[in-house]
Amino acid sequence: MAFLRIQHIGVVVRDLRDACHRFERIFGLEPRDLRSDQANGQQYDARILLGNECWLHLVQNWDPNSRVFHFLAERGEGLEHIALETDDIEADVERLRASGAAVFEDTIFDRNDGYEAFVYPDQLPGLTIELIQSHDRSWAYPAEAVGQPISSALNLIRLHHLGLVVADLQDACARFKTLFGLEAQDFRDDQGQGMQYDARILFPNHCWLHLVQNWNPESRVNRFLTSRGEGLDHIALQTSDAQSDVAYLRENNIPLFRDEILNAADGFEAFVYPDQLPGMTVELIQPHAHSWSFPEEEPR
Repeated sequence: MAFLRIQHIGVVVRDLRDACHRFERIFGLEPRDLRSDQANGQQYDARILLGNECWLHLVQNWDPNSRVFHFLAERGEGLEHIALETDDIEADVERLRASGAAVFEDTIFDRNDGYEAFVYPDQLPGLTIELIQSHDRSWAYPAEAVGQPISSALNLIRLHHLGLVVADLQDACARFKTLFGLEAQDFRDDQGQGMQYDARILFPNHCWLHLVQNWNPESRVNRFLTSRGEGLDHIALQTSDAQSDVAYLRENNIPLFRDEILNAADGFEAFVYPDQLPGMTVELIQPHAHSWSFPEEEPR
């Protein structure tokens, strides 16, 4: 398997228009491409561009037999899946079959957004992975948006990373390697006041999956695990000016965790919590010179 990029991140919402309004009001992230003709007419959806040639895919679905509806009923709103773009989905699915992994309905679906296959959370730590190969009907990243600012209000550059809360870091990393050939790196055991293990999995479009196991009962990560189980907890958006962005959020009465910018190992960080958003946390991050970065030898 050689994945081209994280293409999109699926967000399950109760009310699409309300969710879109929140992202635009808080972060200046403008929704686009609103649709009402998907999933046999039982779905509204839209997307928000995040740079890196990837996007948030926001979905409101009321089909009681759908994966999205089941997620909402069982876990509430939130980050539900990652879509990995491939240029050979048939070979990738054959590899999954050979590894003994269960592919949903053992099928590659021909859908409006591409050829799609799904590996469900019973194979993974609390998230669905969608493999997607684009075709001529698919959403593509608009050429005119490549390299452009993603926010009309903040100094946001791109998706920096996705946070994945896991119960056992070593087991989670082994699953990604076995199923998808995705190798974790940069293992740490000195974060979270010594009560955290973490690592990351890099993707070619200059972002990564940050896998975190934390056993501090006061931490955001541990509370997420206790209340919701393993799964995607947050997205981190890189900013070129955290102070300016936080000043804007304060001026607009957007509550921040501790009402401060945290000076952490990975950068200056500020968090907007799920009570302001559809079941997810958004981290604004301005990396330090010594923070994790994307290796320059990796393709952009």
